[in-house]
Amino acid sequence: MDKRQRSEKYDWLSSKTQSILKHYSCPELCNASCCKNHIIDFHRKEYEKILKNIDKESANILKSNAIKSELEGCYKAIVGQCPLLINLKCRIYDNRPQACRNFPFVIFPDAEAGFGLTLLLCPMSVNIVQDYAQWYKSVNSTMYNQLNALYEQYKNIDKNNDFCIQMKEHNLDSFIEFLEKK
Repeated sequence: MDKRQRSEKYDWLSSKTQSILKHYSCPELCNASCCKNHIIDFHRKEYEKILKNIDKESANILKSNAIKSELEGCYKAIVGQCPLLINLKCRIYDNRPQACRNFPFVIFPDAEAGFGLTLLLCPMSVNIVQDYAQWYKSVNSTMYNQLNALYEQYKNIDKNNDFCIQMKEHNLDSFIEFLEKK
């Protein structure tokens, strides 16, 4: 897969995650563990665009906390608690990186497919798991039972969990249609 195809695949997966996420929101009592525990990678253009569109103090905080990323195609990263998280709120929410916009979905590099998609478990994503199970009910009863059991196990989760679910690309459009009819 060449660079252009990889970029198109990433953009396509980001678009699908946004189509799903518009049906959900973080609970009021979310402890922002996504901003405390995950690596946020920036592509060069994204990093530069964010720096241009945020206040000077936030830009200085970001510059002093970003490090060279080890992820192919990424330029900078923030590891650990995001320094732009103030009182559990993102200081640059309207200009946050794509990785943050996609969360709890994580788009990861995949040697064969270019990128893959997983869903990390957090207080919001258990609702996505519940709906994904309901969608699967008419498609595959075994997957429905597995996802429903997973939902029951984690429905009262109050922080992120390292457990994740791989989302199959070929299911995304049908799942989005299901959400839109719901």
